[in-house]
Amino acid sequence: MLRPRRKDWVMTFANSGSEALAILAESVYDVIVSDMRMPDMDGAQLLELVRQQYPGMIRIVLSGQFEMESAMRAVPVAHQFVVKPCDHEKLQEVIERSSGGDSQEPDEATRRMVAAIGELPALPGTYAALVRALDDPEVALDQVGAIVERDVGVAAKVLQLVNSSFFGMSREITTVPNAVAQLGFEVLKQLVITVELFHTFADKCHVAGFSVEEVQRHSRCVAAITALLPLSKKDAAAASVAALLHDVGKLILAARSPEQFERVLRASRKEHRPLYVLEKELTGTSHAEIGAYLLGLWGLPLSVVAAVSEHHRPIHVETASTLPIGVAIHLANNLEHEAAGKPGSPSLVAHDSIDTDFKSWSQFLPAWRKMAEEVVQKEGRI
Repeated sequence: MLRPRRKDWVMTFANSGSEALAILAESVYDVIVSDMRMPDMDGAQLLELVRQQYPGMIRIVLSGQFEMESAMRAVPVAHQFVVKPCDHEKLQEVIERSSGGDSQEPDEATRRMVAAIGELPALPGTYAALVRALDDPEVALDQVGAIVERDVGVAAKVLQLVNSSFFGMSREITTVPNAVAQLGFEVLKQLVITVELFHTFADKCHVAGFSVEEVQRHSRCVAAITALLPLSKKDAAAASVAALLHDVGKLILAARSPEQFERVLRASRKEHRPLYVLEKELTGTSHAEIGAYLLGLWGLPLSVVAAVSEHHRPIHVETASTLPIGVAIHLANNLEHEAAGKPGSPSLVAHDSIDTDFKSWSQFLPAWRKMAEEVVQKEGRI
């Protein structure tokens, strides 16, 4: 099936998990695609060992719909799901996109950091609320959607799964309520209880001056502000998701590279310069690029991935009557930082100048600033 790519890719095929591990011990590979049903160990066991021994590898699982229960065990270790039977175009597309073949490939340090993540942080309160809600036979869909939507890590993972071919959706799902509706309560219950998908990395984020709760609060505010900005109807849903997920790279850095992230945070406060600028100077990448790479690896829509990647330096058209997604999130992000940085507000961080970046929209800035202040104040009372 993959023969047409033999001149582009170096490919090796194994008949079992143990054979695959023996091959990996001899050579370096970028991607592993594993079936679920195999001799001596199943796909979940193999990918867990690969995650431990070769954290930089991209991990893709093949599974039939009838294997749902066993495949759930692969959720914490797989970056993508491919449903069998699949044609070669679909499999090649997943491999190509996951490995960065359809865009500029990130540096090796970024790839290793992101590929080692199985899931993003979710606060303990969200986990408990979901378990309680899903145990209630009369719980309404909108109640579950509201719980999921308030947590960056949970929302990211739900969107990852619903947009993967594992669930066989015929169209992209870009809103959390639609994702919850498509997955259904039973699948969500398996994810929460059996796989412990919605657990937290909060205990691993021992970074002075960094708060997972603050990232969550900020992200919810940015999503709320974005929804009030002039966006085209076709972009509104994707913009809301991208706004909610725009800072997931910070969670990755805090969990996986705490000492380095703490140094950058300290330098940002001392020099009063934006965090992403110092990240670039000190590491060659930023939380925006790291977060976008992970979301792309998980198969989220390209419009969401691009908006997250460029939310500090968006490409925008000055004459547009509506804001492109990346521009809207850049604007909402900085409006929130401005509003939250006022005396008595949650935080004070260095950010880009809205007045400089948005000269053509200057007439609207006073109204947008007031709107952002109201959103921040409302969130502070929740």
